[in-house]
Amino acid sequence: MVFVEIIIMAVIAVPILVLAVYFLAGKGVSLIAGINTMSDEKRETYDEKALCRAVGKLLIAIAAALLLFPVSIRLEAMWLFWIAMVLSMVLPIGFVIYANTGNRYRKPLPELEATDEAGESTEKTGDNGDELSFTSDVMARGKKVGVVIGVLLGVAVIVGTGALFIVGEREPNIIISPDSVQISAMYGTQIPLSNITEVTLDNRSMSEIGIGTRTNGYGGFATLRGHFRSAQVGSKLLFVTATSSPTIRIDRDVGTPVFISFRDESRTVYEYRIISEAFRGS
Repeated sequence: MVFVEIIIMAVIAVPILVLAVYFLAGKGVSLIAGINTMSDEKRETYDEKALCRAVGKLLIAIAAALLLFPVSIRLEAMWLFWIAMVLSMVLPIGFVIYANTGNRYRKPLPELEATDEAGESTEKTGDNGDELSFTSDVMARGKKVGVVIGVLLGVAVIVGTGALFIVGEREPNIIISPDSVQISAMYGTQIPLSNITEVTLDNRSMSEIGIGTRTNGYGGFATLRGHFRSAQVGSKLLFVTATSSPTIRIDRDVGTPVFISFRDESRTVYEYRIISEAFRGS
């Protein structure tokens, strides 16, 4: 499964990296929305190579953030997953703010000489009246340039959401150690065997037992991960496929009960036996 996730992210990240290299070479300005529609005169007032290189660096950072998703899944490190999620969304936003403030990526203003009625040079006004007009043009172009960054942001959000879906839909992995039961999944937890008071197998699905409302968790296509609360059970920690039965229930002397089920009924029964044996042998 992890291999598939790596392939998915690579298919997305590799084209971004190729495009980044193209931009870093100072090329590809025609791919930036707004620039390719400017007149030659206006384009001359904009530092196109500097803008291209900046976009190239942004694309490399976004690609690196995307590749962190499969790494976090492989290492089963949710903290790394959330770092990747935040980076994939914050980087484009930060660049938009950076690029559209301080008149960045513009060439130095030309010093224009004003003349009096006699045609004699009097003073330089490049930093006065002409600057207002120039700045307005730059700001207008900056907004257009923001369009392509907005598209990148949209892609990053979609990819981030897809990564969240991939991680959330993964079935839990149960790891038994001499002193604990570890549930490896989104919102996963480790339960000391000394903390378990009872392990039962309920023939009903979680939907029949009572899902309730999500207080802090993930809910996908019948996949429930995290903290829920219902009138039937109260607070509980779910790692279930809501429509699958039977369902494992682990009661603890400290903490909410934990429910586990898999899409495959036989695997649920198998994991129940393993957990029960570990609990009885503790």
